[in-house]
Amino acid sequence: MGKGKALHKINVLAILSFIAITAITFFKSALELEDAEQAYYSQWLRWGYDDQPPLYTWLQYGFNTVFGVGKLAFSLLRAVLFAGTLLLLYRFSGLRIKEADTSKLAVLALVLIPVYIDFTFRRLSHTSLLCLCVVASYYSIQLLLARKSILNYLLLGLVLGVGIMSKYNYAFFLVTFAMVALWDKELRAIVFNPKILLSVLVSVLLVGPHVYWLLGPDEYQSFLTSSIEEKIGKEQAQSGFSMLPFMVYLKGLFALMFPVIAIISIGYFSKNLSFNKLGINWFFKMLITQLLVLGLFFLIFQSQKVETRWLLPLFIPFVVLLLEIVDLKNSKKLVTVGYWVFILVIGIQTIRTPIEKVMKIPSSVHFGFEPVASKLSKNYNTYHWVLPNVTYVGNVRLLHPEQTILSADDYSLTALELQHEGEVEITIGPSVEKQTTPVDSLIGFGKEKENLYFYIN
Repeated sequence: MGKGKALHKINVLAILSFIAITAITFFKSALELEDAEQAYYSQWLRWGYDDQPPLYTWLQYGFNTVFGVGKLAFSLLRAVLFAGTLLLLYRFSGLRIKEADTSKLAVLALVLIPVYIDFTFRRLSHTSLLCLCVVASYYSIQLLLARKSILNYLLLGLVLGVGIMSKYNYAFFLVTFAMVALWDKELRAIVFNPKILLSVLVSVLLVGPHVYWLLGPDEYQSFLTSSIEEKIGKEQAQSGFSMLPFMVYLKGLFALMFPVIAIISIGYFSKNLSFNKLGINWFFKMLITQLLVLGLFFLIFQSQKVETRWLLPLFIPFVVLLLEIVDLKNSKKLVTVGYWVFILVIGIQTIRTPIEKVMKIPSSVHFGFEPVASKLSKNYNTYHWVLPNVTYVGNVRLLHPEQTILSADDYSLTALELQHEGEVEITIGPSVEKQTTPVDSLIGFGKEKENLYFYIN
């Protein structure tokens, strides 16, 4: 199979994935948490949003401007990122693996990573963008290894800046890259070239305003620190030093790679694949260092929780490394099987939501927010609406995109001076802070059967 034909199949797979992701959203009565979050934050262009950098929301703002505030705009952006990651991973694989069928398997192997084919395919936002940025980072490094041109250094600076602005977890890649550059001769030749100043300049210009916003007088970094500690469960850690976080980290890695390990093991013991002699090149050093950097982070900060979706973007390019070290007996047949398996899986993902609804499998996306939106529109149309969290705001805004709706859990509201007199605020459960009695209520709402109370401020 030639490179052109292989690329054609990857194009088809990317297009099918794009269509499937777009279709999924229309089967949902409500938005997923990440889409609802974007529906809320994309009301404004800010230098930062909650505990995430602003790039994804800026992109969402643009998609909303073009396609309107609706399910289509939220699904299209995620579809572009998913399809783009498939195509860019194939380009990177093609630079390192000259055999066309094997290089294509780097993309098809992603179907064996549950968190990618499920969470990234259906709901993740910043993580999807980070996947694309990390793959782009390795691709740009590979280009620089081949040709240290000004254009390639500018590309590296662009990718680094975009990566930082996509998700703070990108810092783990930067630390790994810097450490390996001190260790590996090939990467040192890239980093200690005067042209690297172009990369630094481009990335600083892209990231500078956001860093000022984060570290400026409003002290948003303190909120970011609190959010990170809450996410990794540091507050739940017992006093003293424990090796438990490292065990939790290993468990997360195993959950991320288990299907891949299982398939490789089956292939090895059935003698359908063997292992090539491994050279200790820059790419392998990046893998080892990335494993150590993350392990040390979770150990030092005594993390009690490690989600596989946090690990996914940083390790997704190493699928290519895996295929570099295995020798497959029948790669052409594996490509054919893998291609149809990938299509089958994305087909199942597409029809999963309506099947869950028919089979009455509980899911929050089956509970629409029309009752909340209807009550607000009918009885409180002249008030500013303040809802308990971004899930509520995003879903209500989907029904009333003309409204500017506030969320009680957005810590940057005070800095933006968005509070107004004449607010109707909805709380989950009766508020102990309010001095007045609720003027309205909605009992047993949604999957969690939450009791909502309306207060006039």
